[in-house]
Amino acid sequence: MSHLYNALGRALVFGAAVALSACGGSSSSSNSGSTPSVDNGVEQAVDGSVDTLRFILLGDSGSGSDGAYAVGQAIEKVCAARGCDLVLGLGDNIYESGVSSVMDSQFEEKFEQPFAPVDLPFYFVLGNHDNTEFFGGDGAGNANGDFQVDYHYRDSEHPDAPRASDRWKMPDRYYRFTQGQQENGQPLVEFFAIDSSQVAGGFPDSDENYAYNSYGLAQARWLKASIDASQAKWKMVFAHHPYVSNGSHGNAGNYDGVPGFLLPVLAGERYKAFLEETMCDRADFFFAGHDHDLQWLMPTPSCGKTEFILSGAGSKTRSLVRRDENPVFYERGDSYGFFWVEIKGDRMRGEAYEVDPNDPALGLGSLSDPQPAYGRQTPQQPSQGLAASDAFSNPLQGDPSFDVSSEQGNLDPVQEQLRAGFDGLAAAVPEENLAAVIASLGAATEGLIEVVDALASGAQAAATEQNPELILAGSARASQALLYSLQQLQAIADRDDLPAPFDQLAPALDAFKAANNQGGEQQAADLRSLTDPLRGLAGNIQGIVDAIEEEAGIVPVVGGSFALLSELLLDVGRSIDAIGNVSVSELGQVLSSTVEDLLNNILVGVIPIEQFAPAEVTQAIGLGPAFLSSALLAVTRELGFHIDNLLLSQLDPLIGALDQLLLRPLFDALAGLSEF
Repeated sequence: MSHLYNALGRALVFGAAVALSACGGSSSSSNSGSTPSVDNGVEQAVDGSVDTLRFILLGDSGSGSDGAYAVGQAIEKVCAARGCDLVLGLGDNIYESGVSSVMDSQFEEKFEQPFAPVDLPFYFVLGNHDNTEFFGGDGAGNANGDFQVDYHYRDSEHPDAPRASDRWKMPDRYYRFTQGQQENGQPLVEFFAIDSSQVAGGFPDSDENYAYNSYGLAQARWLKASIDASQAKWKMVFAHHPYVSNGSHGNAGNYDGVPGFLLPVLAGERYKAFLEETMCDRADFFFAGHDHDLQWLMPTPSCGKTEFILSGAGSKTRSLVRRDENPVFYERGDSYGFFWVEIKGDRMRGEAYEVDPNDPALGLGSLSDPQPAYGRQTPQQPSQGLAASDAFSNPLQGDPSFDVSSEQGNLDPVQEQLRAGFDGLAAAVPEENLAAVIASLGAATEGLIEVVDALASGAQAAATEQNPELILAGSARASQALLYSLQQLQAIADRDDLPAPFDQLAPALDAFKAANNQGGEQQAADLRSLTDPLRGLAGNIQGIVDAIEEEAGIVPVVGGSFALLSELLLDVGRSIDAIGNVSVSELGQVLSSTVEDLLNNILVGVIPIEQFAPAEVTQAIGLGPAFLSSALLAVTRELGFHIDNLLLSQLDPLIGALDQLLLRPLFDALAGLSEF
């Protein structure tokens, strides 16, 4: 079974795509009757009852099924009894593949007709099925979602073909609007509609208009600024993809059981970072769909005060699988339904309604006095003071708890020697700015060696313990080590006192980020996708080295440190390729060659340092004949033993068991979703 790791990566991508394709998808007694004006995608409508607002949460509603018609009738009955001002549509508005034009008849078949009894404005966001390119729910055709925005404006742009009603509201792909008012005249509630499909993963979209470094970052900046500027008492964010869910898709960062450290985009890691940076602890509630069930989930420490309601049973149903075992106030699978919410002053009341199309009373108990399956009232909660995050907008953000010195591996002696050497160098350089640069370069170098050590140790441990998950654990550790190294370089680049040519490090890192983000969801699906950007970063740093050599008066030791860093970046790229791409028969040979290259580059790169540094510093570095005769040879022997006697001999039975241990359960779990 050659090219094991490539096959594993392809299997996980395919399996995740199967799961992603499975996501589905009255008169009001207090309807404000407001007609908000649209200005740059922002609707302002401060109307309605003073201090009170009531609305419906309806997700995954666009199938046109009998269930959708029953839900429409049930909403009308609840609103007649309880009062309603509007409906929030939580995505997957038109199954299975969205619409093909603003004139598509599916608008009438799957929205206008099933929900005709509900005489309210429906404020929609887009779901992955609304952005289909190849097959239903792939999320790869974000431009197709624009047809649903166009439907909002169809009456004015196509007066000869007006809509059946003016209830469909989607002034832009993401937008905000206010409803209700406080006694002081300020808005009672502000709603923030976000476009989650582009951020939350799925198949890559080749349209550069929807790349992370353009569309995604622009939306993140807009959402943060808009929430912070809001004068409303309550702030509500709604989108299609959930932050937490006990349904089949699960939590962001673990969508459909895809390992987040292996395929972070497909698993929703990027989307999780997006939400934590933009709305967590800022918004009072986050409403979502995607899973075809009803859930009211408790707040989580990672998102502060924000509570979560998932309402994805508008036209499809699915069983709860409790993939992530989140604590809940209420949850219900295998049933159609929706939520009714009332905001009154500083209190929020919510009710869940389960709908049965085969029951004359629609499962409500009474059509004139509908009975909720669950109800809860809660006061508005204060912010918990959650620390600000920039994990989405800063792709070099790593885990702050990661300690490169605490990780154990075969290359620890090399790291210890380098750490001591660079610390001694920094202490010996009288110029404070250059000393700080050297210290950060040393930390970055240590982190790069940790990347190789983590990859090698993970492969070795997987073979020794016959546990393929240890390969993935090594990859996760390597990812954190790489982020740690890049953060050390960013610390240098962020200094405002760097002379030329050191000031070129910031543009080099910007180029790396741009290359890493190129193509939206195609970026950083796993470590292997970083090898080309890393080579580019190495080349740019080598350019800085060349400039240092041409400058007079530059301390040569800094140039030697940069040169070493450039070589190690190339070695890290080779190591990632070795672990991820080569066949089993070549793995030991390539890994041995890569590690040997890395160690040789350390020596070659540090020799110039020894030529220019004081004697006490070269002794502290300990790299030279003494190191070659002890630590270097010990490390080389240790690695060679493990590769020759453990890795290659024990990887064969591991490969034989891989299908049974990892791939087959994964495929079975994902295939079970394909029928929905």
